[in-house]
Amino acid sequence: MVDDVLEAQHSLQRATILRVYNYYRILISFLFLVLSLDPNFNAFVGKVNPELFRATSIGYLVLNLIAGLASFFVSARWLANTTPSFVILVLDIVFLTLLTSASGGVSSGLGNFLIFTCAFSGSLILGRVSTVLPAIAFILVAYDEFYLFFLGENDLQSFFQVGILGVVYFVANVFFQSASQQLRKTKSAVFTLEQTNQLIIDNIKTGVVVVSPAGKIKSINRAGVTFLSIPAVPEIARERLPYRLVDKLQEWRNDHHQSTATFHTREASPELIATFSTLGPVTTTADTLIFIEDSTEAQRQAQQLKLAALGRLSASIAHEIRNPLGAISHAAQLLAESDDLSKGDLRLSEIIKNHCLRMNDVIENVLNLSHRKRATPRTLHLQRWLEGFVEDFVAGQPGTVSIEIDVDPADLSVNVDPMHLSQVLGNLCQNGLRYSEQNTHEARVLVSARHAQDSQNPYIEVIDYGTGVDKLLVKHLFEPFYTTEANGTGLGLYLSMELCDANNARLAYSQASHGGGCFRISFLGQFRQ
Repeated sequence: MVDDVLEAQHSLQRATILRVYNYYRILISFLFLVLSLDPNFNAFVGKVNPELFRATSIGYLVLNLIAGLASFFVSARWLANTTPSFVILVLDIVFLTLLTSASGGVSSGLGNFLIFTCAFSGSLILGRVSTVLPAIAFILVAYDEFYLFFLGENDLQSFFQVGILGVVYFVANVFFQSASQQLRKTKSAVFTLEQTNQLIIDNIKTGVVVVSPAGKIKSINRAGVTFLSIPAVPEIARERLPYRLVDKLQEWRNDHHQSTATFHTREASPELIATFSTLGPVTTTADTLIFIEDSTEAQRQAQQLKLAALGRLSASIAHEIRNPLGAISHAAQLLAESDDLSKGDLRLSEIIKNHCLRMNDVIENVLNLSHRKRATPRTLHLQRWLEGFVEDFVAGQPGTVSIEIDVDPADLSVNVDPMHLSQVLGNLCQNGLRYSEQNTHEARVLVSARHAQDSQNPYIEVIDYGTGVDKLLVKHLFEPFYTTEANGTGLGLYLSMELCDANNARLAYSQASHGGGCFRISFLGQFRQ
């Protein structure tokens, strides 16, 4: 395929050279005709046979005009063939030799025009065929000089000039032929290198985007198209740089010290990392080079390091904290059974037991993080699976709770680990029921499942009827050990986010239309092993 592209480029190059040569031929033939019509130049051109010179000039001009017009109606591949170029060059040699003969031979200087013809022949025709043309030119010019010599129009010195011209014809042909071959090899090497670079850029996992100062995409590789969810049509792609990336680009242009930024193309899309740099000097007219990477791999590596550290930490916690904590809790229970304790001491004993339970929950959550099993996803029919989940969840709750299910379409399914999804939804529903009861004195939540309008990926929302989360606190929701509850551990949402990430899903918070909280689990497509 590369060879075909190179051959097409070489054909186009030869066709372009032939068209340029046609312009040159038309120009000189028109010049010869003008000179033949002006009597002031009869001493320089056509002095031996003015009628022949004039007729030849007219015929040469007509031929060149026809050839020039025809070149616009035929394909570049046909023009690049050897035959048309060879025929045109031979006719040029014949016409130029006749003009030279009518002007008195090589002493008139018109034989020098054949140098350009031989030079162009070296560019248009490669190989041994090309050297035939300077040979034809030399033979015709030499024959013409013999003819003029017998007519008494020149002397023996003109044969020396013919010999010099013959050498120049061959040198010009060989030089331009060598230069053309070298240019062709250089162009092939450059094209191969360009194709190799383009192939490498297209197949790397990092997105590469070149953006003009006006924000138009000038070049983008496959990874960049995938990351930015850009349409395949280039004309549309140049108008579709995601606005979130445009905002980050503008921030970088205002302050070049911060060359890296994170962003999402859509609300439910994976987090991307953009690195900006300027192509050339830092000016307002310079293009911008953007490298885009999916932060998932970096997060996965960080997750592995984090889990390894938590594994070591959990072992220490189990040995150094849990055993003494169990002893404290047991001692507090025994103390509470004593008949000699006052009400104040019983309250203190109860406080000790409650805090021991809270510390044990923290240890359990940390152990769950460090001992988290690898996700084993399978396809779940959400309507049926959610009904079973709600039935089991409600059975284990004290008091009256209400969990409404709304799945559309009814056959919506997701690819996820059911144990992980059950743990995440259990935590979200538990929080939602608590906040709804605090605000409305009714423990109820809505579990909704839909397809996202932009990406068509499925999602699950857990919506409560509480007061929602303060905007200043939203950014801290998924931080470990962050909680607004006096008895909370601050690890529930963090653990839920980690479980979602293990299942190629994203957990995000937004405020519901009625003012309550809405946690959305967005499934990002193909599960990552």
